[in-house]
Amino acid sequence: MRILGILFICIILTSCNHKNIVKSTLTSDSIRVDSKYTKGIWVSYFKKTKTPLGAILKLKIINDSSYIVQWGNSLKLKTCPDTFHLDAHETWIPEFIAENKDYIVLRQGCGNPCWVGYFLPLNDSVKPRYIHEYLDYDLKNNLVAFIKCDNIIEIVNLKTSLKEDHKTKNCTSVFLGYCIDSLSVKNKILKYKWLPKTTMDSKKGNWIKEKIKI
Repeated sequence: MRILGILFICIILTSCNHKNIVKSTLTSDSIRVDSKYTKGIWVSYFKKTKTPLGAILKLKIINDSSYIVQWGNSLKLKTCPDTFHLDAHETWIPEFIAENKDYIVLRQGCGNPCWVGYFLPLNDSVKPRYIHEYLDYDLKNNLVAFIKCDNIIEIVNLKTSLKEDHKTKNCTSVFLGYCIDSLSVKNKILKYKWLPKTTMDSKKGNWIKEKIKI
């Protein structure tokens, strides 16, 4: 009888453990992350969403500390080749900001001054691009402007990969972006306000307009 009692207890424990395992596999992505980070803030991020033009965007948890970005249509989702890391900063989660029939654009914060633009193509023949500190973009003409290095603003064509450099004046700041205000890339024209010092120290600046040839 004693042996039968022990076996009965073991069966009950095994059954309970099995139920816990099944239950844990049904846990949603947001709950998995909430169990490690601040509760309740992730549910709006880690679920499948639809953009205004009907494309699908999804941040998919792969473990308790990282996730991947997927996008496309309801029948086929593409996946970014890079893995993103959870660090409990909501501002560091890529956020949808723009789209057209060719691209979905996400923006991710990463410090000060630091941000990244993710230009995700809906066409299989074009690769996704990640551009740090982009200044502006023109999806109609596939153009993105960003800081290349000291005193250089570079324009790149997302589809053809052609590039074009635009040299600026010397900037007194360690970050060129602090000497540039109201930059735009539109209708093949690069336009920005150049500040002699920085956006904090300059009261007025000079407007610069240059044609984009690519």
